[in-house]
Amino acid sequence: MSKALKYVFIPLLALLLALQLRESVGIVKAIFFPTPPMTVTGNLDMYLWTAVGAVAYTLLRGLLRKNIVWLETFSHELTHIVVSLMLFRKIHSFRAGQGSGEVTTSGSDVSRVFVSLAPYCLPIFTYLLLFFRPLIKADSLYVYDILVGISIAFHAICFKTQTGNHQPDINRFPLFFSYLYIAAALLFNLNTILVSYWSSKNVFTAFVYSLQSMWEGTTSFISLIT
Repeated sequence: MSKALKYVFIPLLALLLALQLRESVGIVKAIFFPTPPMTVTGNLDMYLWTAVGAVAYTLLRGLLRKNIVWLETFSHELTHIVVSLMLFRKIHSFRAGQGSGEVTTSGSDVSRVFVSLAPYCLPIFTYLLLFFRPLIKADSLYVYDILVGISIAFHAICFKTQTGNHQPDINRFPLFFSYLYIAAALLFNLNTILVSYWSSKNVFTAFVYSLQSMWEGTTSFISLIT
């Protein structure tokens, strides 16, 4: 990555991370201190069964140890593929083994950044489940939310165990850039997932909500410095 790109993208990513932190504060306030009405637990109850699924997976993950490493590697490489397809990159090969894998694609150098770093911040299984969540009947929603929680815990563990300086995906760019990108993207995805549970939202409107929040924050920042 050229110095010119670093001078442009690193400040931009820093701004985006700050905007995501700003949005996170607003989301936390809406969850814990809703008005009206005020309750002891706020709006935490909407995440109850998702939390159950996340905790259950974390505690029982060891029972799946024979195949879980392969599945985590598979999801890592699959994320490369999904983002490559979204960005119209040509896919040449795909391999997922026990703890190691490889995907080969070709296309724009700019889009390569998104493809390379996606597995460390994009929970594809969670987004897939949230895509169908509005179609689930209310009396079965708690079971579905347990599955969402399992997917969240799965991806969280993947991110934790797979992210590091040893990863070629990460160290092919300046490390500060890579980790700044991952932090900003992770926070964006977390905010979107939290908002998608709100009664007036779903994963699509939550995504737009997050984008609008960033845009409003950007315009406010520009107005302060001009």
